[in-house]
Amino acid sequence: MRFRFHPDPLKLDGAIAALLAVGSELEVWLGAGASHDRVVVAVAGPLMAATVAVRRLYPAQAGISAALLANVLALEWKPPSIATFGIAWMCSIYALAVWTPSRRFLVGVAAVALPTLVAAAIGSGPSGSVEFTVVTLVVMLLVRRGIRDREQRAEIAEREREVAAREAVVEERARIARELHDVIAHNVSMMVVQAGAERRVLDGANGSTREVLQTIEQIGRGALTEMRRLLGMLRSDAGDPLAPQPGLDDVATLVTQVREAGLPVELAIEGEPRDLPAGIGLSAYRIVQEALTNALKHAGDAHAQVSIRYGADSLELEIVDDGGGGAAASRAARGGHGLVGMRERVALYGGRFDASRRPGGGFAVRAKLPIA
Repeated sequence: MRFRFHPDPLKLDGAIAALLAVGSELEVWLGAGASHDRVVVAVAGPLMAATVAVRRLYPAQAGISAALLANVLALEWKPPSIATFGIAWMCSIYALAVWTPSRRFLVGVAAVALPTLVAAAIGSGPSGSVEFTVVTLVVMLLVRRGIRDREQRAEIAEREREVAAREAVVEERARIARELHDVIAHNVSMMVVQAGAERRVLDGANGSTREVLQTIEQIGRGALTEMRRLLGMLRSDAGDPLAPQPGLDDVATLVTQVREAGLPVELAIEGEPRDLPAGIGLSAYRIVQEALTNALKHAGDAHAQVSIRYGADSLELEIVDDGGGGAAASRAARGGHGLVGMRERVALYGGRFDASRRPGGGFAVRAKLPIA
């Protein structure tokens, strides 16, 4: 298990600032290249380091303070020749360039540029200061533009992922609705046929019963008509036929098909099998089908096991495989349309769903559907 260190950014900046402050003092008093104005630089070094400590909380103030402090030293004395001072200055200027809104950034640009330009206009200041300032401004603008563009691309990509996830949910719900329509239409059709058949064999002495059956038949036919109209709005393909939908009794056939496709699968059924509502049976079959399809695609050289448990008031499904951990992790991270569909089917009946990587490798899908 790899250990990942995620330090708190504010504490990290505080630690960096402390190291830079101590480093600046060591450079001033022990370094050979900082012999001029030691006291001034000894005071300015920790002050510059302090801007690093607060740059995330107050990026504009930290950057402006760093710019003004560096300009004062450069104009009144000369630029300090210690590395820690320059590192602290760059850290705070980066915060000014990247983490500030436009108005405060413009104020910061003025703090960086105006002192040097004014000094150059009146003929004072160190040589090369104007060139250094121009390069600094150009770098600040490029960094700000580059970071902002990257953040915008990341935000757009995140929005696109959210839209794709919402579209996947809508598509899966429409597919589930189409399948449930087929199940309900079949049952209503059977009711209509049986009511009509019974009505025709009744004699005249059962007139009230004949009227009731005729009413049931008429209402059933009307319901079928309205359901077909609804189906017209749900089906994306006009040629998608009305077809009988599978149930748990078809899982054994499904397992055989998956075995023939190359994935060894074991099927275990616990409890006493019994008749289930057609929608529950269809959802359970689709969950098993999608989980095995994912295992066949992503698990590689693996084995799978399907467990179906009939409880007193619930139906529990567990589909596990022992495929490679990397592929399983990829499946969990992607959370493709298959997982969306399984989750939506379980949510439709108020059940519980979990799909995750197994500690020992492989992937597990677990669902619990209430049937009471």
